[in-house]
Formats: sequence, structure tokens, C-alpha cells
Amino acid sequence: MPIRFFLYFILLFMLTACNLDEKIKDVTTFNITNNVNFSIPSSAVVDLPVDLNTPDVSSSSQQSFENNNTRADLVENANLKELTLTITSPEARTFKFLRSVKIYISNDTKGETLLAEKNEIPTDIGSILELETTGANLDEYIKESTYDLRYDVVIRESVNSTTEINAKMVFEVRAKIL
Repeated sequence: MPIRFFLYFILLFMLTACNLDEKIKDVTTFNITNNVNFSIPSSAVVDLPVDLNTPDVSSSSQQSFENNNTRADLVENANLKELTLTITSPEARTFKFLRSVKIYISNDTKGETLLAEKNEIPTDIGSILELETTGANLDEYIKESTYDLRYDVVIRESVNSTTEINAKMVFEVRAKIL
């Protein structure tokens, strides 16, 4: 009896492994990187949230789908892997003037979802800031050719000039291949 059970177990394992291997071959995971520039205007308003919107952001997703032998309708999951903010102007500015930042993504069909945030930004921070991503499923945004971003910032100290920032977003996409 134990030998028969062992043989059944081996047979079941082999069948499961074959199916798993086929499923792995039918799915691909790749990254889509988008860069967006935005500005935080000079402000004397301190410790109050300020909303900043961007015009439609063009996504590079369609080209990435083609490069990875897939299509938008085959996307199973997409999430934000990393979001890095870099001050591009003025050169000497650091993120110490910000207390917190939240970034939201939206489109006409899905509405708005929190992408990433950073609360209580340290005062000894430099000109690069890594945000904490939410892990939200973003496939409905990535499938579209454009989306909108909204930045919700709380300013810690007033600044006398506009701050130019680049947001580098890396989305991890899992999709079936053609």
C-alpha cells in the first residue's frame, strides 16, 4: 500500500509540474518606466495640503506591450514597483521643505487610486526622495494610453522660487504572451 501511494504521489507531482511549466511559459513579467515632470510653486503656505495636477501623462505601455509580445487585454496585473522624485531645479534645493507627499493616479474609467506616499520627510534629506508604494493593482491605468497624476504635498517651510521635480515611476506588469 505505501508503494502504491508513493507512485500516485510521483505521478500527481509530474502532471502538476508539467501544467505549471506550461503556465509559466505563457506569462511574462516586464517593467514599464515613465518619467513625469511637475512643479511645486513658491509658497508661503505652510502645513496645509496643496493639490497639484498634471496634464494627461502619455504612457509608454503600448510600445512595451509590443516589445514583450503581448497586448493590453492580456495584462493580468500591474503595480508600481518604485517611485523616485528628483529635484531638477533649483540645483541646491533639497526635499527638506516638504513635510509629506502623496501621489494619485486617475483616468476616466477607473477613478483615482493612491500610488505612493512619504510622510514625515526627514529634514536632512537630499534632492532625491524614494516614496513608499501602495501595491495597488494598476492594470486599468496601464492599459490606457494616458492617465492623470495628482500630487498632494504639505509644505514644511516656505520657499521663494518654484521647485521643478522629475517623478520616475517603474511599473511591474504581468501579462500573458501572444
